[in-house]
Amino acid sequence: MKNPLMVVIFILFNLSFVSAWSHIKLAPTQIKEIVVHNATGSLGGGLAADMEVILEDGKWHSYLTRKTSSLRIRNKSYDSTLHKLIATINPIIINRLLNGIAIIKPVITPATFRLTPLALITELKDSATVPITHSPDFAKLIRQKVINNVISKTVVDMNVMDDFEYCQILIITLKNDTIKLDTRNLCPTKQPWAFNNKPTYNMAFNNFVVVAMGTEDLPNKTTLNINCLKECIYKYVDERNTGDPISTFRWTHNYPGNLKLLTEHFTIKQRFMTGNVYQCTLKTKTMPSNAIFEARINMARKQDIQMIIDYGALIDQYFNANNFVFNYYSNRPKTQIDFSYNTGQTPYYSLTYLSKKLPDQAKIDSSQTISFWIAVADDSSYWIMFPDHKALLTYHSVTTPHGETAPIYPPQDRNATWYTKSNTYYLFDGAGKVLSQGIGF
Repeated sequence: MKNPLMVVIFILFNLSFVSAWSHIKLAPTQIKEIVVHNATGSLGGGLAADMEVILEDGKWHSYLTRKTSSLRIRNKSYDSTLHKLIATINPIIINRLLNGIAIIKPVITPATFRLTPLALITELKDSATVPITHSPDFAKLIRQKVINNVISKTVVDMNVMDDFEYCQILIITLKNDTIKLDTRNLCPTKQPWAFNNKPTYNMAFNNFVVVAMGTEDLPNKTTLNINCLKECIYKYVDERNTGDPISTFRWTHNYPGNLKLLTEHFTIKQRFMTGNVYQCTLKTKTMPSNAIFEARINMARKQDIQMIIDYGALIDQYFNANNFVFNYYSNRPKTQIDFSYNTGQTPYYSLTYLSKKLPDQAKIDSSQTISFWIAVADDSSYWIMFPDHKALLTYHSVTTPHGETAPIYPPQDRNATWYTKSNTYYLFDGAGKVLSQGIGF
């Protein structure tokens, strides 16, 4: 039989070893630097950004050290190495970060997110920019039971095929020891974090990363923010009550001037709000019934409103012109013509990628072009239309058994590969005559 004293010593040693690595107490004066890695990705490419936080002249400075993009949309690819000061971090934020690695929090508690009905209702009312003439019964809509229910359903491990999100914090001491925190969770707030392979729920880690980003638009910034979880609560309430009471209240009380501008130019349907950003479907007076304009608009940005008004007016110009694409699809049953706008991004494609195969089109002012998807029962396609009445088909799916295309395209070789069929581009004149064709860009 083993010596009982030795067994006790062995157990105590292992407990102290685990404790030493699970609960690390560090003072800010022991920190050499803090490195943050952020990345998101999907089939459409990815974004990544690195930051370095160091103490300089008694202040914690956050530097953006690298940004990369492999996004295929709008030809946005880059890899930039830099050393740009983007934020000065309050020492309180640093202390809370270090306190977070001193105490593991393996479960969600009321203190994790500190969300209460009173706090949320006060915030909603305080955000109004005009006197509140009418409002829903917030106390009835936003109850603690509702908040807890949303948290339990939302802050869970999520797996989405082909989507990837990653955030890592590396705390490097003066002795060059490294403490690692990371999360790959896709849920709002991305909780919990992994610390020495153990889950810990602590918003101090999120707050540190968000503050370190400053005003930069970097990967994971929205998901890490507590506002992301608040929006899930508001969405939950809207989905279970007629009239979308939260979205409607914010829509009418927070942005009256910009809302007036928008409604003067569009009919607005299917709206849903996330923070200041509205996801909605817009229609101009000229658009046919099967055309929609899907938009994500930051209602607090006048630039967003004006850009979408200008783009809507340009779309109308093309619908009013006589071109074979809209003449064909506007009257075809079960067809949807889909335009889009995403806040902070230009709706105009860069045409530089056309320079090798279509140099004349590449020289055209892209702010005079429109681009859109068209979906029909047997095919979908992507188009760019130019002010000289030409139309460029850059992609079309092959969904029929033998790979036929819609009648608007030239016939295809049935023996060609799927890539050749779907990535053959066609440049048409305004009447539909093929001027040029080739494989992909």
